[in-house]
Amino acid sequence: MHRKVDRIFHLMSPKRPVNRRTNIFLAERSAPLFNRLMAKAIDILLVVAIYFVGAAMWKPFGLFCALLFCATQDAMWVGQSVGKRIIGLRVIDDHRGLPCGLRHSFLRNLPFLIAIPLAAISWGWVFFLIVAVPLLALEAYLVIALESGTRLGDILGNTIVVEYLQEGLQEFQ
Repeated sequence: MHRKVDRIFHLMSPKRPVNRRTNIFLAERSAPLFNRLMAKAIDILLVVAIYFVGAAMWKPFGLFCALLFCATQDAMWVGQSVGKRIIGLRVIDDHRGLPCGLRHSFLRNLPFLIAIPLAAISWGWVFFLIVAVPLLALEAYLVIALESGTRLGDILGNTIVVEYLQEGLQEFQ
């Protein structure tokens, strides 16, 4: 009986802060760098295509659609964007190991969410060069320099990218 009461009070107690220094910095590279770059290139091409299709109707609509897709792309399916699904990668929450959710996807793609409007606005190229280019360069530097392959978006969203192959596809190999 005493254990049940302790367990109930433990569940009702305020949550303790979680230590963010997990394998996001300390682990070996979870997914190959080339695969991550290819998946991101596919995703960027898709965001650009969505922008231009939407901008053909109305420029703010194209910008809104591109931003919305970019913010939510890693929360699709089981933590896979279109590019990651094609390449066979998956984004997971570093603490729980669950697929990336909307909040984590938004935080993870925040550097790109800053760059997209600056690149889309005609007079925003100056700010794009001053703000977005160094931010995206930092992203690339972190992916290459850190052994874990962690980029700035992974640090903000507390996510990691791992290889993922659906079980149904293994039957055909």
